[in-house]
Amino acid sequence: MSDQDKVPYLKTDRGRYFYQRRVPGKLQAHLGIRRWQIPCGDVSYSKAVQMVVTWAEEHDELIADLRNPDRLREAGVAAVREAKTVRAAEPDPLALPGFYEMTERLDGEKQYYSREALPRPWQAAAQMMAVAEADYAGKPSLDAPISEINYRLSELERGDAITRKMSLPALPGLREYVATLDPTLVAAAKIEVRDGPLMPLHPELFLDRLNAAYDVGFGPDRDPPTDPDQKDEYDFIKRKLERKISELSPDPNTIRAITERYCDFNSIRSGTRSKYRRELARLIAITGDVPIGHVRTEHLRQLRDKLIGEIKPASIQAVFTPIKGIFSFAFDEDLININPMAGVKLPRDKRPIEERKWKSFEPTEVRRILEAAEDTWDKPAKGLTDERREAIHMVVRILTFSGMRPIEVIRLTTDDVDDKLIRIKGSKTESSTRVVPLHPELADLPNWIAAGGLKTFQSIKTDQVGSVRHNFARLLREQMRDPIKDPQKALYSLRSTFVNAMRRAGADIQVQRAILGHKEAGAIRHYDDGPEFAVKRQWVEATDPRV
Repeated sequence: MSDQDKVPYLKTDRGRYFYQRRVPGKLQAHLGIRRWQIPCGDVSYSKAVQMVVTWAEEHDELIADLRNPDRLREAGVAAVREAKTVRAAEPDPLALPGFYEMTERLDGEKQYYSREALPRPWQAAAQMMAVAEADYAGKPSLDAPISEINYRLSELERGDAITRKMSLPALPGLREYVATLDPTLVAAAKIEVRDGPLMPLHPELFLDRLNAAYDVGFGPDRDPPTDPDQKDEYDFIKRKLERKISELSPDPNTIRAITERYCDFNSIRSGTRSKYRRELARLIAITGDVPIGHVRTEHLRQLRDKLIGEIKPASIQAVFTPIKGIFSFAFDEDLININPMAGVKLPRDKRPIEERKWKSFEPTEVRRILEAAEDTWDKPAKGLTDERREAIHMVVRILTFSGMRPIEVIRLTTDDVDDKLIRIKGSKTESSTRVVPLHPELADLPNWIAAGGLKTFQSIKTDQVGSVRHNFARLLREQMRDPIKDPQKALYSLRSTFVNAMRRAGADIQVQRAILGHKEAGAIRHYDDGPEFAVKRQWVEATDPRV
């Protein structure tokens, strides 16, 4: 007995040592191999023995561990992925390219292409998806192994040397197909169908196959077709593939999930967050809530084109404001490789500024508005609780005599107001954080806030200003004796009205900016705290929008 026969699994061939061991039959289907065969390299006999003993111990542990069904599955998945990696690193130069179109040639023979040469890659993706689905359902197609067999037989016909055995899995019906061939040719071509059960296509491997199909048909280097009919086919296949991928392994980085992360990162308040969700819902209606990396420039252009004609250019810009921010955030966080918004041009609002901005109210209009507000909201109103009615009235008064933004008023707390001032924080921009002297007309504001006057808006989870905006518009357009119909005059007009009143009173531009919370130009913001409180108080008390 030779030395190597004394050492289990140690084999020699032409002076070289290698480890060879049969995989237990029950494990062959799960691992996708019949035996382990590992070369020891150019080493001495003693070193080869040491290596073989180590491998044998590792495989003993693996075999014992694989009695656990979960480990068996994990090992099977790992073996398939490892084999795929090896094939990719060392491709067979005689193997057929792995991609073909859904269409067939006139004689019924499929036309194969390399990945780069595919004329309609989305069709190849559809075929790959269909084959993967059949395998996953336990009903694999025989197309691929039959093509391999025919190719091997054509090699034999050409007189090529057949050195490697073609060992095919025991697909249902494949053994019967091979039995129809000339057995002499099959033997000469070294074609065999393996015994043993077929390895199941585990969900992880099914997902790998679907992702590979997506990369072939819709990867970053793939552009959608321009032909309308082909574009419909492209979109249909893409959506179906994305849905199946999402069902198998939900990507946490969906559009909705990244929207929430973006809002959390930027400390966006609930009202604005709700608005952002509504705008992103427009995009999701087109794409579905897919992983954000699946959104393409053409999806965003589709949304833009849908909105053109429905809403004004300024409103389209507003819709895309959160969308641009979210995709920029995803790009900065390396969640996407390309920002699809970079290729989207939005329509510009060509109206002059005078036609776009909110117009201020004239002093006579302010007096009429306050009188109408008192007449309308100081008594029970249909559709409004007493608390909401009184709160709307008070918010309108605050806006009239402070120059604040509506949302800034809604967010006020007891700590933000005293008998001298209003503290505004966490508003639209950094410069919006400020202190505004309390106008004499708002002397009752601290007690009203302390009594919970604004609590009625806390139950609104979406647009908290919406109730005030809606009822103020009704007051202007319907409930006043002489309605104000100008569409450029609305709730937000009270802010510019207060600015004009300050200017009429004589306040300079620095005081106006400090009261409104407008950004100071340049680096001066870092060194100048703005006007003293006493100066601001002087001009606020001198300001009266009614005169």
